[in-house]
Amino acid sequence: MNTKKILVAAAWPYVNGDIHIGHLAGYFIPADIFTRYSRLKGIDTVFVSGSDCHGTPITVEADKRGISAKELVNEYIPKVHEIINQYGISYSLFTSTITENHKKVTQDVFLNLFKNGYILKKKSLQYFSDTDNKFLPDRYVEGECPHCHSQGQRSDQCENCGRSLGFGELINPYSKLTKAPVTLKETEHYFIDYPKLEGQIKEYVLNHEGTWKDWVFKETIGFINEGLQERAITRDLDWGVEIPVNDLPEEERIEFADTKRFYVWFDAVIGYLSATIEYCNANGLDYRDYWNNKDAKHYYFMGQDNLTFHTIFWPGQLIGQNLNYNLPYFPSIVKFLNANGQKLSKSRGNIIDAKKVADHFGADLIRFYITSILPENKEGNWDWNDFKNSVNSELGGNIGNFIHRVLTFYKNKLNADKFDFEIDSELRNKIELAFTNVGDFLENGQFISALNEIKKLSTTGNQYFDYNKPWEKLKTDIPEAQRIIFNCIQLVNALRILINPFIPAASNKLSENLGLNILESEIDHDQFKFTKLSLAGITVVEQLQPLFKKIEDEHITAFNA
Repeated sequence: MNTKKILVAAAWPYVNGDIHIGHLAGYFIPADIFTRYSRLKGIDTVFVSGSDCHGTPITVEADKRGISAKELVNEYIPKVHEIINQYGISYSLFTSTITENHKKVTQDVFLNLFKNGYILKKKSLQYFSDTDNKFLPDRYVEGECPHCHSQGQRSDQCENCGRSLGFGELINPYSKLTKAPVTLKETEHYFIDYPKLEGQIKEYVLNHEGTWKDWVFKETIGFINEGLQERAITRDLDWGVEIPVNDLPEEERIEFADTKRFYVWFDAVIGYLSATIEYCNANGLDYRDYWNNKDAKHYYFMGQDNLTFHTIFWPGQLIGQNLNYNLPYFPSIVKFLNANGQKLSKSRGNIIDAKKVADHFGADLIRFYITSILPENKEGNWDWNDFKNSVNSELGGNIGNFIHRVLTFYKNKLNADKFDFEIDSELRNKIELAFTNVGDFLENGQFISALNEIKKLSTTGNQYFDYNKPWEKLKTDIPEAQRIIFNCIQLVNALRILINPFIPAASNKLSENLGLNILESEIDHDQFKFTKLSLAGITVVEQLQPLFKKIEDEHITAFNA
């Protein structure tokens, strides 16, 4: 990878409920795979995200439960950290949007945009509930999408077609809490003047044609070609980052500013910047080495419902500050992951809880399967039978089986002797090609293809073992049997490195089984490549067990009971 530094920015989960497999597929797992790969390449990689504590998803859930937004946030933040630890997500920093640092950075971004003439103050219509005698934030209002006519959609965005919606566009709007009709009433807010930024944003997007995924580029440029609109960045709320009105000229202050807060879409994406600043301040680093350094690249990870916020609106916020900040280099965006052929839905009971499924089957099996079905270009589907078959045949039966049979043969039949040979040139070429291909695929957001390269290399190993029949050679030609197993151990070591970004716990266990140190990244030291392993440096453990346990039907039945 031709870069000195990388910032990995993963979407910020709302802390209004438990993490499920959709969150894992959307950003947790792919972002971590890429980060681990980048670090093994020796690249200075900072991986940031945090809990999104603001916005109406938080207040809606808090209102439902009769508790404060702060109480809800305090309940769920530890649960998110538990998932991070359970799945081994290797964040440099996982923070939150309720820190003083984030508040200051958000306000600074707003003031920079204001200073440069990209903030408008104007009155607009907003949904108002006569029943509650107050303005309702977006997620408190639902109705029919004017574009695809899907029912039960939010007033700011249709989850079905992905379109952003403005006030008054929703058909037959009603309060989500009371189901009573709502009306539009005038209120004053701040807006970003996206029409003024449109030319610069479009130029940025066009420069990435052929670099981004085709569907991501087409959807982004399609939105831009429709014409960008002024977009409100404040709401009538009492939960969120306060507007720094005292830093503005009096004539530029909006009415009743103390009852308004920044809208969550504006402040959440700023978290990528504020988290980097927080991390760097805590570690004696300069955040500008990642944000103003043209040798640094920014990779973003999120689901498709956040596409426009990261390919249009966030770049606009960065461009409008005139601070020469790095813009998103590669937005690694996936489509929705369904379960059992249906959309993930807590209300409909179609949720696979991330903690529970890892408790039951182990995080590595979940990481492996989700990667294999990642919805990179079309919606994906978690299917329990496919999960069982994929883990048993591809992970256990292919990768795990090759590793176990090689190490068992070496330990038991060759007495773990320390012989040395030159690796077969054809096998070496296949190993080196696998490292190259896996890296290329990961850098282009093609995680399924990257994982398939590893499966293919393991299949090559099984075929090599079967074709050369070391058990027969052992009877007549011990050196030849040794040579065959030596080659196989080189391939096992290659797999140990290749699987590390995908299933790190299994990679670490394999290191222990070989008596090797687990892989630890080091800046400017590329370890994601083939290196001949000396058998003098390994010691196979006495109680060698298969890396992966077989999943039986009763295991799945027990989980779903």
